[in-house]
Amino acid sequence: MRDCLLVILLKRVREKRSLQCTYSEPFDQPQCHNRPMRITPRLLLLAAALAIAAAAQTTGARDYWNKVFSNPGSEFNRAPSHLLEDAVRGRRPGTAVDLGMGEGRNAIFLARQGWHVTGVDLSDVAVAQAKKRAAEAGVPLESVVSDLNQYDFGRDRWDLVALFYMHAWFHLSKLPSARRLRDALKPGGLLVIEGYGAGPDNGVGYQTNELLRAFSDLKILRYEDAAAEADWAPGQKSRVVRLIAEK
Repeated sequence: MRDCLLVILLKRVREKRSLQCTYSEPFDQPQCHNRPMRITPRLLLLAAALAIAAAAQTTGARDYWNKVFSNPGSEFNRAPSHLLEDAVRGRRPGTAVDLGMGEGRNAIFLARQGWHVTGVDLSDVAVAQAKKRAAEAGVPLESVVSDLNQYDFGRDRWDLVALFYMHAWFHLSKLPSARRLRDALKPGGLLVIEGYGAGPDNGVGYQTNELLRAFSDLKILRYEDAAAEADWAPGQKSRVVRLIAEK
């Protein structure tokens, strides 16, 4: 909840107002009421401390993924996802966002199919690689270096939202990830998700039928929860969860 409280706190410090908020689990939209607030040095120090902690967390994650994408020995699938290929086959191109795009394998595939693609990733190294690959392929790609908690998904904005192997963010985000993904889709838009299923070695993977429940108000076109070759573990079987849904 720290990131959410930080945003509220810093915003209201500027406005010289406070918000009294209540939360329910999981992290639903807070119910907030304006209250007059006295700006004290202690409050400003708290806001600064929270800002530093949030920045350190983001910086640590960025450093980790920069090392992964800088290492030519890192093992992951560099070809487009078969799930994504199936999802867009025969579909009219539109606007697409690839959240956690990495070095751009899926974003560039979509661009080659005529989609207007935005790719977002925390790793500036990965984004630089994606931009280079897009230029080499001769396709346009709007690339953004950003934490997904800070990136504005928008409302009714995208014809396709792709989320590949971002299961940890889906669960650990302090914002309502499922709601943000759903709201970002235009009517008729596609949501395409693939990631690890939960297991003894992966406590942040998708639980059984979790995505079906999270997106029960969408039309489920395809759902799989099976042992398969994961894009981040080539050559071996892992529990992989896949979803294609339409708004």
